[in-house]
Amino acid sequence: MQLDRTHVVIRVRTLSEIGDLALVMIRRYPASLLVGFLVGAAPWMIANLCLLGWIPAWESQYGFQDPDAAAELYRYLLWTATLVTLQTPLAGLLTTYYLGQAVFEHRPTWRSGFREVWRQRWRCLWALGVVRLTIPAMLLVAIRWGRPANWFFDAVVPIGLLLAVAVIRSSRPFLPEILLLEQCPFRATGGQAITASRRSKTLHRPMAGELSGRYLAVSCVLFFLMLSVYYTLFWGRGIAIGVWQTDLTAFLVFYPLSLWMVAGLSVIIRLLGYLDTRIRLEGWEVELALRAEAMRQFGDPREPPMKSEMVESGR
Repeated sequence: MQLDRTHVVIRVRTLSEIGDLALVMIRRYPASLLVGFLVGAAPWMIANLCLLGWIPAWESQYGFQDPDAAAELYRYLLWTATLVTLQTPLAGLLTTYYLGQAVFEHRPTWRSGFREVWRQRWRCLWALGVVRLTIPAMLLVAIRWGRPANWFFDAVVPIGLLLAVAVIRSSRPFLPEILLLEQCPFRATGGQAITASRRSKTLHRPMAGELSGRYLAVSCVLFFLMLSVYYTLFWGRGIAIGVWQTDLTAFLVFYPLSLWMVAGLSVIIRLLGYLDTRIRLEGWEVELALRAEAMRQFGDPREPPMKSEMVESGR
């Protein structure tokens, strides 16, 4: 592993450059989305279908043009978007690890990626699934399975969850990278260990304002990109087979698929933003060059470059 010969140039980038680089990463490592993200998202896709798929299936019996069906369909659209937003960090763990290693290795193996994600599963599930409200939100939807729409549970609650997610992720978006790539523990087991919470503060606090602005900008772009993907699928079907109605396929296939495709892109953008933040705050490009030279001169094996130093003094 040549630390100063990375497959992504380690330098400070603007937000537009990060977006361009995300598209380059997709072209160079298409398996990160076609395999890694699909495998990670598949269980959540099935869970969402079981939790919410009954709504458009039931309303299709009476026709989607029925005025009484509007509230139920809006309920389905809003809760589906909310759950996908909450589930994206967990669904993107394999992609995060794969691309994190691909920066330094030409083709990292999927076996090592699956093994590492499986080893860290409980830590990530607790932090990203429970603390960040993914599992509680799914339990709430499950409790209301089969019940009619309610303005509080099906409008106020999901919107409130989306706002809470925006506040948390805009200020501290890199928790998946801290847990999976840097492998910071939840609790300090020794006097020199840096916990995940402390690492999160040192990484996010100096750039809190800029990270929040980036999150809002990226969210707006991804929203319109999701609409673009959805209508592309809708119009493609119409041109191919002449079906232009908003039917069960549009609700159960096209809409979730467009959300998950954009979610996969957001995972890559977040990882590149994490690299950019480390470069800005820690001079990471200088550190990698020094480590690489030390390895060439002295043959001194060092820990993986994505892993934090975990020393009490920090950086």
